[in-house]
Amino acid sequence: MHRGHEIQILQHRLVLHPLKALWWPEQSALICSDVHIGKGSHFRTNGIPIPKFVDGSNLWNLVEVIQHYTPKRIIFLGDLFHSTANSEWNELVDCLDQFPMMKRILVKGNHEIMGDEQYEQFGFQLHDRLIIDQIEFTHEPIATITDGCFNICGHVHPAVRLSGTARQSLKIPCFWMTARCGILPAFGAFTGTHIIRPKKDDGVYGFLENQVVKLN
Repeated sequence: MHRGHEIQILQHRLVLHPLKALWWPEQSALICSDVHIGKGSHFRTNGIPIPKFVDGSNLWNLVEVIQHYTPKRIIFLGDLFHSTANSEWNELVDCLDQFPMMKRILVKGNHEIMGDEQYEQFGFQLHDRLIIDQIEFTHEPIATITDGCFNICGHVHPAVRLSGTARQSLKIPCFWMTARCGILPAFGAFTGTHIIRPKKDDGVYGFLENQVVKLN
């Protein structure tokens, strides 16, 4: 059983899910960033032996979190796909086709290398930036946030390092909430991470035994 953690951003109630997704109940919107479908296949094509389950686990997790919330729309914050169209792309589309009433929205990232028409052909609405009720969605953190808005984005792949008393250390992905920006962890199972240095007043939420816990 996965257990989310509720936070308040502006006047909105948001839920941080242990599968590294964000749920916005009042908008019936599920938000994911940096899914990187096809990344394992891309590396295998270039001679790097990545297990084939990597790409499949992304889709399994995606289906699980969609089934849990039954959103009216899903918003991908960039880097949805890691290469040109291939079999993993078809598997993603087949996966989303299981939920025909759910709108597909993509805020484009730096790995969206296919043409807009290819995404639109499969029902994706495309945006460079998207503002919904004072939440400004982008792929990367932006320097100039629209007045009155809170920026939610991805790209950074934030993580923290936890240290134990016997010199043990563990690096875990996290949600990172600053005064005006919330950065989501990478949804994809095979992605690098970036150790962050949060300020005292930032909110940092990591993952422990299928739940989200506040770390800072």
